[in-house]
Amino acid sequence: MKKEKLALFLFVDAFGWEILQKNSFFLKDKIIDKRKLETVFGYSSACDPSIISGKSPSEHGHWNSFYYAPKTCPYKWLKYLSFLPNKLMNHHRVRSKLSSWIKKIHGFTGYFMLYNVPFKYLPFFDYAEKKRIWEPGGLNHGESIFDELQKRNVNFHTHHYGQSDDAKISKLEDKIKNQSIEFAYVSMGGLDSLMHSVGTQHKKVEKQVRWYDKRLRKTLDLAENHYQEVKFYVFTDHGMHNTQSIYDLQAAVGTLDLQYNKDYVAVYDSTMARFWYFNDKARQEVRSLLNGSGRGRILSDEQLKSMGVYFEDQKFGEDIFLMNSGEQICPSYMGENFTPGLHGYDPKDKDSYAQICGNRTLRKDLQSIKDIYKVMVDEMNWLLS
Repeated sequence: MKKEKLALFLFVDAFGWEILQKNSFFLKDKIIDKRKLETVFGYSSACDPSIISGKSPSEHGHWNSFYYAPKTCPYKWLKYLSFLPNKLMNHHRVRSKLSSWIKKIHGFTGYFMLYNVPFKYLPFFDYAEKKRIWEPGGLNHGESIFDELQKRNVNFHTHHYGQSDDAKISKLEDKIKNQSIEFAYVSMGGLDSLMHSVGTQHKKVEKQVRWYDKRLRKTLDLAENHYQEVKFYVFTDHGMHNTQSIYDLQAAVGTLDLQYNKDYVAVYDSTMARFWYFNDKARQEVRSLLNGSGRGRILSDEQLKSMGVYFEDQKFGEDIFLMNSGEQICPSYMGENFTPGLHGYDPKDKDSYAQICGNRTLRKDLQSIKDIYKVMVDEMNWLLS
């Protein structure tokens, strides 16, 4: 016997508006409506909490992963690893294993990765996403759709870190077969990972989208066989840019007569750099270098406020230097090598836009990925009606 209702929210990371347009075959006969959405400035660490809460980073407290807070940094002991050979300690497998150990040692349940932050500097920085955001109580400030679902006694399913896309979908299908859920939110990262490696133009991108098309058709058919009415939405948090050039910003700042942790500290992300200054000399010299580089711009407080990423306490940086689209800070604290595909540029750039599509007519007021939350609330209320 079929269960009455099911709402599926299928999150394909980096499946932005431009990528969807180029792969218009995707679920073509099943999708009734689709919408171009503005992303949130930042990386998935900013976008994903905004989707599930409907709030901006300045409201929910999640933006970039690392922020300057030497007094609260829980993993200060990592500084002792700075004496080990860089070739060993900067290897991605070593960093990944260390990240897993740190999660266990400190009880982190969220997505935690050391990336390429130098061990000697890690004690200066705390980490924003210590809790798993895909469950009730996961946000630093405020509530998410999962808090609402729990309060309303809606049976829901979310994905787990560390599984392949196929494994995540299979787990969802098990829940569908058992008719044990009414609402599902599943995030898939294969496309994002691929485009970081090859960019957006490689033939492997279409192949990956075709895999999603085939795999999700199976899931939707299964859902329709076990539920009387199925509403589904496929959406994303951001698009993807093709990287054109690199800029060694760390080396450029290193030419200044300044000392790290005495005059300033900085986090060099892949598409932005964030600076905290300890004296006027450092502030003036770094700003002069950045403004004269031609590689990006320092965002004003007004711009940060309009993007929803202004923090009065300058928690995530006193100056935010955003790279020109297609230009990468390399090496950075995110990695040492050139990356063919990147996101985290200006949200209004063509390749930054996200999207949502589904088998129902979409609300007319959907403009930003934050508005996906409205759709989830609508479907929660539909399930309860």
